[in-house]
Amino acid sequence: MAVMWPRMLPPWVRQDPRRKAECEVYDKLELVLGDGWSVYYSRPWWGINARGGEIDGEADFVVANADSGVLFIEVKGGLVRHDPMTGRWTSRDRLGITHYIKDPVQQAMKSKHELLKKFRVNPAWPADRVRLRHGVILPDSEPEGNGLVAGYEQALFCFSTGLRDRFLTWLSGRLTIYTDREHDTERGPGTNGITAIDETIAAPARLKVALHRQLESDIAKQDMLLTGAQLQAILFIDAHSRVVVEGGAGTGKTLVAAELAVRYARERRSTLLCCLSEALAWSLKSRIGNQSNLNVMTLAEVRSAAFQNRLGPFSAVIVDEAQDVDWMEWDLLEGCVRKGGVLRVFFDSNQAVYRARNDLETRLQAEGVSLQLNLRNTKRIAAVTEPLYRGPLIQCAGAEGGLPLVIEVSAEDGINQVLTIVRELVSGQSLAPGDVAVLVPDATAVEKIRSELSRAGLKTTDALTRTPGALIIETVARFKGLESLAVVLFVDRMCANNAELAYVGVSRARALLVVIGMLAQTKLGNALVTGGSEQVAGSGEQSNSEPP
Repeated sequence: MAVMWPRMLPPWVRQDPRRKAECEVYDKLELVLGDGWSVYYSRPWWGINARGGEIDGEADFVVANADSGVLFIEVKGGLVRHDPMTGRWTSRDRLGITHYIKDPVQQAMKSKHELLKKFRVNPAWPADRVRLRHGVILPDSEPEGNGLVAGYEQALFCFSTGLRDRFLTWLSGRLTIYTDREHDTERGPGTNGITAIDETIAAPARLKVALHRQLESDIAKQDMLLTGAQLQAILFIDAHSRVVVEGGAGTGKTLVAAELAVRYARERRSTLLCCLSEALAWSLKSRIGNQSNLNVMTLAEVRSAAFQNRLGPFSAVIVDEAQDVDWMEWDLLEGCVRKGGVLRVFFDSNQAVYRARNDLETRLQAEGVSLQLNLRNTKRIAAVTEPLYRGPLIQCAGAEGGLPLVIEVSAEDGINQVLTIVRELVSGQSLAPGDVAVLVPDATAVEKIRSELSRAGLKTTDALTRTPGALIIETVARFKGLESLAVVLFVDRMCANNAELAYVGVSRARALLVVIGMLAQTKLGNALVTGGSEQVAGSGEQSNSEPP
C-alpha cells in the first residue's frame, strides 16, 4: 500500500464540493498503488520570478517511487474545455456554471520546476538527474478524437475512462523510459531522494514558543497586578504628610514613587524626586519624561543646587532607594520640604545602612508602611531572593516562570561562558539586546566583557546611557533600583558571599535569570539551591545548554 500524505483526508476536504475530483483521485491512487510509492496531496510552493516578484502555487498531487521517478499531477474537475481563439481554459461544474481556470499543464509543469528547486536544497537529494514528469487528470472529461489537446499530447492527460479503467497504466506511462536502459540518463530518486521529498513537503512543522514571547507573557501577568497594588499603596501614603515606605526588591517602590511624583506635579505642586544613583535618576527621567513642576535629581545635584541657593522649597519631596542615603543628608532633604508639604521616603530594609525602618521613621517623625507583594520577579526568581532577604514577609504574585540557570565555572572561564550565553539569548533565542543586562562585580569585569562582546559584533551600553538596541553591561552596585527582562549575573566568590550584592543582582531579573561563576558553598550558591535552579555545568566545564 502506498504511503499517503495525509494518511486520511480530513472531513472538511471530503465535504467541500470543489474538491470532489481531488478526493476521487486521492482514493484511486491509494487503491492502485502498492508498496514503495508515496503520494503527497495538496503541496504548496512559493518562489521568486525572474523579475523579482513573488509567485506561489500548489501541486495537487506529487507521486513518487524510489525506482521509477516523481510525477507532478494537476486535477481539474467538471467539463474542461479550451478555446483556441482566446487561449482560455474553462470548467463547467455539475450545476452548469462555467468557471475560468488556469492552463492545467502549465500548472503541473510550474509545480515540478518550483518543487525541484526545494528538493535540491536538501543534502539527501541525488546528484544524478532524477526522472521528473508532469501530467493532468480530468475525471469528468473525455477527449474528442485522438488529436492534440490544446496543443498538448494526449499522453499527458488521464481522462474519465482512463481514470476508471487504465489509471495504473497511465501512471506507469508517464514515468516510462523513452530510451533503452543502457543509455538512460535519468534515474529514480532512490531512498535518499524520497527522504528529501518527505523532509521538504511532508515534514511536521516543529514550531515552539519563542523565549521572548514566554518572558513577555510572564511580565504581562505581573503587570496586570501592578495597578491595583500601586493604587492601594498610594491611597495609604496620601493619608499622611510624612511616610516611610518599606519593601523588598520588586515590590514596586520606584514605580509608586514615580507615580506619586507625576500626580503631584499634575496637581501643580512643586515636586522633587531624588535618589543617590545617577543611573536610577536617568531611568526615572526617561520613564516620566518632561513634566512641569517636577525635578528629578541625584543627591549630588541636590547638594550642589542647595549650595548655590537654587533649590526649593518643594510642596512634595520623594526619595527613592533611601537606604543609600547617609544619615547626615536627611537635614538637607527635610530642608527641601515647604511648610505644609509632604515627604515620601522609599526604603529597602535588605539593603539598609540602618538596622530597621523604625530608625528612619523616628528620625523623620514619619508613618511607616510595608509593601509586601513582589510584582517584578517571577515566582522562581523570587524564591532565590528569599534566602538573601531580611525584612517584612513578601509574597510573589507573578507568573511561575522558568528555573534560574546556574553555570558553575572558574573565574578564568566565566567571561567565555557569559559570551556563550549572551550569544544564545540574542542570536539563538531572539531576545532584543536591550532586554538583556549583564551584571558583574566590578568595573574591570565590565571592561573585559564589553571588549569581548564588541569584538563579537554586539553593541553594548551601560545603565546610565542605555543606548537603544544595545546590551547593558554594568556592575551590580550601579544597577540598584533598576531592572531588566533578562539578567546574566557573573559573580566572583567575594560577590557571591556578599548577601546584599547577591540579593541586588538576582532581584534585577524580571523573567529570566542566568548566574555564572564559582558558587559552591557561597551565600548566593546556597540561595540558588534553596530556591531551586537548573545546574547545567560543573566547575570549569563549558555548557552547551540553552537558557530555560
